[in-house]
Amino acid sequence: MTNLEWVFLITFIGALISILSAVTFLAIFVVYQKKYKNCAAIKSKSKSKRRKQKKELLHLKKVKKRNMVAFICFLMLSLGLGAGTAYTSYYQAVNLSKKDSEAVVKAYYLLEDFDKQLKQADKGEDKEKTSDNLRLLAGSMASYGTYKASYLNKEEGQILLNRYYNIVKEIGINASNQSQDFIEDKELIETFQKDIKKAQNYQEEVFKFYKVDKKSLAKEV
Repeated sequence: MTNLEWVFLITFIGALISILSAVTFLAIFVVYQKKYKNCAAIKSKSKSKRRKQKKELLHLKKVKKRNMVAFICFLMLSLGLGAGTAYTSYYQAVNLSKKDSEAVVKAYYLLEDFDKQLKQADKGEDKEKTSDNLRLLAGSMASYGTYKASYLNKEEGQILLNRYYNIVKEIGINASNQSQDFIEDKELIETFQKDIKKAQNYQEEVFKFYKVDKKSLAKEV
């Protein structure tokens, strides 16, 4: 679990315990409030009984006050922890997790490098090296079949990320079987360049949704 997930879990459990404690103290307050009213309603002519009654009322009043104070404190604590839980949940929903951030950064540069190698292949420069580079890049891209957007993201964000991961994977798998053919097949190069462009369009949607700056991604590499 990430630090953020731990914060969410701890604040959620804390909020739950606090609200249960608040309800418990409120219930105790209600019980003693009833006892206080019943005791105050008793009329006695005996001085000793009245003295005893007064003492009992004072005790019940103190117990009521303690429980009301405890109720208010736990209620405020539950509200504070609840707000923390809600904010943590919202933050996780609209921001990339560490794992997704690393995956997006890696995919960004894989696509960039793959596109560069396609241009090299189109020019017919250093054929053997270009073919090896394309094969290595294709293998890395194909590994995106194991990537899945964090379940803590908003549903829309998960859809965008998973679509992005999927097209990177598909390009990688397709290219793994074609790396030797790029050198001689101009049409194949064009087809993959179109696929790269499509993947980069998906990439832009991911960047826009998560408000990611390409410059900030470069710093993380």
